[in-house]
Amino acid sequence: MKKLVCGLLSAGLLLPGCKSDSEKAADALQQVARAAAESPEAKAREAAWKLATTRPAKLAAGAPKNLRLAVEQLLPLEGYLQVVSVRAVSPAEPAILQLPTLWRPVKGNYPTVAPGYRQPFEAVLKWKPTGYAPGEKVPTALALEGPWAPDTLRGFALREPQGPLPGQATPATILVKAGQTVTVRGLLYAYATSPTAGDSPRLLLYPYRNPLGPPDTRHMVYLPL
Repeated sequence: MKKLVCGLLSAGLLLPGCKSDSEKAADALQQVARAAAESPEAKAREAAWKLATTRPAKLAAGAPKNLRLAVEQLLPLEGYLQVVSVRAVSPAEPAILQLPTLWRPVKGNYPTVAPGYRQPFEAVLKWKPTGYAPGEKVPTALALEGPWAPDTLRGFALREPQGPLPGQATPATILVKAGQTVTVRGLLYAYATSPTAGDSPRLLLYPYRNPLGPPDTRHMVYLPL
């Protein structure tokens, strides 16, 4: 009888309870999708994305307090560049920052970003020649590479000056002489952290010296606020 009644659909009569196989399949998929969207896993993922993509509050004037500690992490481990002084150029800018590869969640569809800050700074650096043998000629000047462009996440280094490529203009170069200072500007990147009991608020500096490594609590650099 049901087949007979549903057969009336072919005559243009739409009766309740009569659905085609494709409609039944679509309904089943919708039910599965609704169940998945309301699952604890889906809610946890949604909460993680909301937390990761919410810009942090503005920091008080003068925070973070110790930019020297941060700029030192941008210098080569060999020690041939030294920080003479450093200051904030402007207040830290709230931002959403990419996480280093091995800091990201292993679960799929979880955020690869975190709330943090970009801190413009000005620093005075000094080149102290190291690694040269006695009597070896020290270069008159070396070219300084650094975090000039936004979001490069690179540190400082000295290189032999390079000439322009054929057909190209000479690139702007900052030359550093041995024993002399040079003033530079750049950006520091740090992640906002949730204060724990007994700890004062602080920021977690981007791991400039080991960006491809896993989180290592022994070598993380925090900036006090």
